[in-house]
Amino acid sequence: MRRLVVLAGLFLGISVFSGCSDSKQVEVARVALSAAAERINAEFVSVREVTRKLAKITEALYLEESISAVVPTVDVSRFAVADSGVFYKPKDDGGSAVFVSGCVPVDDAVKRIVYFTTPLDDAFKGIIAENRSVVQAYYNDKHSYNRIYPYFDVLSQYEPKMVIPDFNFYYLADAAHNPSRDVVWVDEPYVDPAGRGWMVSSIAPVYAEDVLAGVVGLDITINTVTERTRLSSGHPTLIFDKRGLLVSIDDSLTRLFSLPALKDHRYMETIKADTFAPDQYNLLKSKSPETRKLMESILQEKCGRFDVKDGGVHYTILAAPIHELGWVMITVLER
Repeated sequence: MRRLVVLAGLFLGISVFSGCSDSKQVEVARVALSAAAERINAEFVSVREVTRKLAKITEALYLEESISAVVPTVDVSRFAVADSGVFYKPKDDGGSAVFVSGCVPVDDAVKRIVYFTTPLDDAFKGIIAENRSVVQAYYNDKHSYNRIYPYFDVLSQYEPKMVIPDFNFYYLADAAHNPSRDVVWVDEPYVDPAGRGWMVSSIAPVYAEDVLAGVVGLDITINTVTERTRLSSGHPTLIFDKRGLLVSIDDSLTRLFSLPALKDHRYMETIKADTFAPDQYNLLKSKSPETRKLMESILQEKCGRFDVKDGGVHYTILAAPIHELGWVMITVLER
């Protein structure tokens, strides 16, 4: 069965094929695309499961028997209070960085939470070592306390008095947004306050005595995703999310889809609030009506074949889903 959508402008026509025969070139590209999409999806599924386990590990640290065993072993001299009121770890001791912003008074009770969650350092290290997609592991407590690995200089990166529960990598896991208390994906690419650039995150709530104590998270940078998109067929690729927002693109495709080059974030100042990709990278909001219609067709189908023309050049676009995040990955063949 074949549906035909006639467009004008950049793409002179779109043909949506279903169940039609393909050339060997198209079939090779289709197999390569499906394999890449499945590979990326499998990594995301694995990260989700690791996040769930990390939340359980963290919840166990809030049990009184664990607290009593851990706190006496912690070297409290490794921590300090900055002039800004931030409670932190000044030196890299091979473990996590620690940052308590000071928006909530850093009293003995808050410091005690920092101390008894010290075993998370070993858990974070193991996760980073065993999961090549994960670049950062962290725990954010409701008192705006952040424990994060690998270590970095938190005073130069974070804003004093920042309210961590106001960020999407915290509130998307709270009771209002996540009543099931399961793992949640922050699947719209955002700028990492810790300085890693554009990323997505797998997060999960941590409850202590049935009260939300904090949120654990594992980060995957968009650059890491991009590295996984190279196809064995050699054809260029593009990934966009369910909102139409561009996640990753081969530079050679930017003109075809009427897009500026996708740039990484530059840290001119510390991040004070959620920062998302601008609308100029949203394919459903493209200035080109032809691009908008094409993307709508691809999102509806999720997978399949789409034939377009740009001037006298004929392109075949193949699409495959990345189910875990609701993304779509496409490749473009010039025919």
